[in-house]
Amino acid sequence: MVAKNILISSISSETKDGGGWVTRRILKIVPIDFLIVRGSQFSLKVIYAVFGIIAIPFLHPIFTRYIPLNIFSYLNENIYLNFSQTFSNTFFSKQCIVVCHDLQCHRRFIFTRWARWSERCVLNRARQVYVLSYRDAKIVRRYYGVPSSCIKNIGEALLCNIHSFNNEFIGPIRKVFFLGSLERLENYEGMVWFVKNVLPYCPLLKVKMVGKNNVKFIINHSQLEYLGFVNDLDSFIRNEDLMIAPMFSDAGIKIKVIESLERKIPVMGTKQAYSGLPIKPHNFCSNDSEKWIETLNTGGIYSI
Repeated sequence: MVAKNILISSISSETKDGGGWVTRRILKIVPIDFLIVRGSQFSLKVIYAVFGIIAIPFLHPIFTRYIPLNIFSYLNENIYLNFSQTFSNTFFSKQCIVVCHDLQCHRRFIFTRWARWSERCVLNRARQVYVLSYRDAKIVRRYYGVPSSCIKNIGEALLCNIHSFNNEFIGPIRKVFFLGSLERLENYEGMVWFVKNVLPYCPLLKVKMVGKNNVKFIINHSQLEYLGFVNDLDSFIRNEDLMIAPMFSDAGIKIKVIESLERKIPVMGTKQAYSGLPIKPHNFCSNDSEKWIETLNTGGIYSI
């Protein structure tokens, strides 16, 4: 009897964020027979989180947040684990393929050593580890000791819709947006850097802030316009001139950058924003605030 392909995901393909985007791409890359998704209700998330802590208490909770209650029904199937919250399921089946979106070793946690030890455990128990970039493949191999034969880089499959294009900006760039929730630490820290080091020196610039807003994380500035979620993200992006991505986290690849480039909308980003991507556009990829100021005020040619 041929084993079925089961995808266990903590994030639905219907969500509008980067997690939903990657889940949709995984469903296109892998012939999935059955999809198991954690419910989005807060009460369900709490129940699964508590269950995970009780079931596997020695792992960091970031890896135990979603263990399906019927996991034992699928032990003889090929199980694809989508997002770190599902990776503890490797303790129930030896047929698990884990899909690493963001390696947790890059992030800051309470009990960081515990998180890294836990990540090493779950990755080495997997039959195969899918990563989204060559850099992440190298880290999984060198830092966590996973054999090269067990690592598969699926990054190119995610980038298949990015094609070469050129955009020329003459003078100050006007229609600029930022995509992402400021509740995420990397987004918040990046925008704080941008507001402090770049925005004061670009007086004609207005930045539209798109994504989940929480009053606790709002950065008040007269040149920032908070739109929240937009109904048609695709049309919104296509009508803008430039996306900014001031990000300084080394984790994963930045889905928002891919989404913009797929629509042939240039991205002004840091080196980390373009990390894992085979493109580094001149004048539009820099960690130097002076370069950002110059490009946003005077324009330039974006070419990939």
